[in-house]
Amino acid sequence: MLVLVPSIKKAHVSGVARWLNLHKALIQLSLSGKTNDRFWFNFFHEAAHILLHDKENIFLDEWNSEESLKSEQEGEADRWSREFLIPLEYKGELAKLKYETDMIDFAERIGIHPGIVVGRLQHDRLIDPSWMNDLKVNLHFQEIESV
Repeated sequence: MLVLVPSIKKAHVSGVARWLNLHKALIQLSLSGKTNDRFWFNFFHEAAHILLHDKENIFLDEWNSEESLKSEQEGEADRWSREFLIPLEYKGELAKLKYETDMIDFAERIGIHPGIVVGRLQHDRLIDPSWMNDLKVNLHFQEIESV
């Protein structure tokens, strides 16, 4: 089951993964400050916890936690998500992308959104975090008036 929830101010929680019972898992994501690259990374990170880790654990992930402080399971979920979105076979090619058109072409060829490519390059410090953010899509909840 996937649940999208508003964030709690100053909590910095990006996602939760846990088993509700032996047959039903829950992934809960916040959209706070989310762009599509972060959303999909977080979704697949939480999915990795469900697929790879103990059913008794609850995984609560903060978007700003330092790499050096992460557990082995958090590191494994990070790697799984990264490689699911952009497989290792593209690592060398990914490092050569410098221009917006290159990123768009690369993303189209491997079947992902260009914002995910930009986010990965920013995270890996291959491009500056302020570059090409226009290729990302901002996500937010839309209020629906009840009738």
